[in-house]
Amino acid sequence: MEKLMVPVEYKVLIKPDPAEQVTQGGIIIPDTLRDRNQIAQDRGVLVEVGGNAFEDFKGVQPEIGDVVLFSKYAGYTLRQNREEYRVCNDKDVTMVLLDSEEKAERELQAAQEEDHRRQNGN
Repeated sequence: MEKLMVPVEYKVLIKPDPAEQVTQGGIIIPDTLRDRNQIAQDRGVLVEVGGNAFEDFKGVQPEIGDVVLFSKYAGYTLRQNREEYRVCNDKDVTMVLLDSEEKAERELQAAQEEDHRRQNGN
């Protein structure tokens, strides 16, 4: 029976995008150049979130399935079924990559939720 990876508290589980090894033209990219191009940021898909993750974020909040940028040296790496995952704190997520329509929808949703909280005195 396969064990599920479920982060707790403020932890998040991210599946990093694989680093490109070869250009479209077939040129092998050396590790040093790949590292320099990433500049302490990695990109991946948010797979799971702990119960308290992102609760104090204002505005657009990351959601499961979002493509995010996160701190390259944050957290630790896990492997399951030959797949690599990163477990890190929610604060290590530095950006959500959205198109303009998604961003507008999320901002509207966040504003409505904030109004609702204010009306209810929370």
